[in-house]
Amino acid sequence: MAHDQFDLVLADIVMPVMDGIALALKLAAERPDLPVLLMTGYAMEKQRAHHLDCLVSDVLSKPFSLDQLLRAVRQTLKAEQPKA
Repeated sequence: MAHDQFDLVLADIVMPVMDGIALALKLAAERPDLPVLLMTGYAMEKQRAHHLDCLVSDVLSKPFSLDQLLRAVRQTLKAEQPKA
């Protein structure tokens, strides 16, 4: 991943092999500058992810609209821009 360029990561919390929370922890260690947006359809998983506020930019509840997704992405990228 060191040579890849990403502006942000969007991942589901419930995934095979590595869940989104484990991914956020791994990314925080390897790429602390990379914002992470997680999504979930499970209230308990959303609650669990909110304990990682310092690692996760936002947690979207499924189902969400395209407008909600775009707003979350824009807000996250805007928050990550260096202050002039």
